[in-house]
Amino acid sequence: TLLPGRKSTLGQLLEGNNLERLLEGFDSNDGDKRALYSVAAKVVAKVAQVCKDKNLDKEATAADSAKQKFLLKILATYSSTSDSNDETRSAAKAAAIGAICDPVTLFYEQRIIMSLPPVADLKNSDKEIYALLEIFQQGKLEDFQSFIKSNPNTLSNNNISEEDAIRHMRLLSLCSLATEHEEIPYAAIASTLQVDTSVVEVWVIDAVSSGLLSAKMDQLQQVVMVERCVVRRFGIEQWKILQDRLNVWKTNVKSVLDGLKQTQA
Repeated sequence: TLLPGRKSTLGQLLEGNNLERLLEGFDSNDGDKRALYSVAAKVVAKVAQVCKDKNLDKEATAADSAKQKFLLKILATYSSTSDSNDETRSAAKAAAIGAICDPVTLFYEQRIIMSLPPVADLKNSDKEIYALLEIFQQGKLEDFQSFIKSNPNTLSNNNISEEDAIRHMRLLSLCSLATEHEEIPYAAIASTLQVDTSVVEVWVIDAVSSGLLSAKMDQLQQVVMVERCVVRRFGIEQWKILQDRLNVWKTNVKSVLDGLKQTQA
């Protein structure tokens, strides 16, 4: 009954931005917000563990997501690491591991995680977790495999499922591929995901059902036509891709307008 959506008083309080609305009625500072979000994160973490112990997978996932949201809210109150402490570093590491264990459910909320000062500071205090988080934010499957080869104990030491991690990295790698190409041959997807071409459609459907991708599959031509895809990062390369697509669109529009002028002449 403590889970969001279960219509209990505490469950409703932990849902959405209800805690923020509660704080609006008080003269609260960043320290007050951190204290409140920290309590909320600990409560939901206990609920998640109870759900896992009872094999309530759906409820456990919901509770883990709620916990992750509160951890991100805690970290967002820091504009620098000057006033961080052991508790801050612990929250940053927990949030990083949360984003690694499930990079999909809170995809949009977690895109800013690398810019949060306490998380950025993990580069100094916990280099392996920071490097792994960076891969899950913008790397591909081959980067993950290279990391695991160099750091074989990182996953087990932090209770990260290797099976789940590989599955998520395949989905994220597919998204990266989809942002680079509007049409992707099955063979290219199979190569990137390191799977047989016979299961490419299964992975595309998985990405679509996860809300990461919108696409059509041409089984005859063995091609995936991308309609929409989440953007994992937006840097110089993505600006160039966008510029190229706009130039193609501009050329196509010009051709249509020229054709209309000729028919009206």
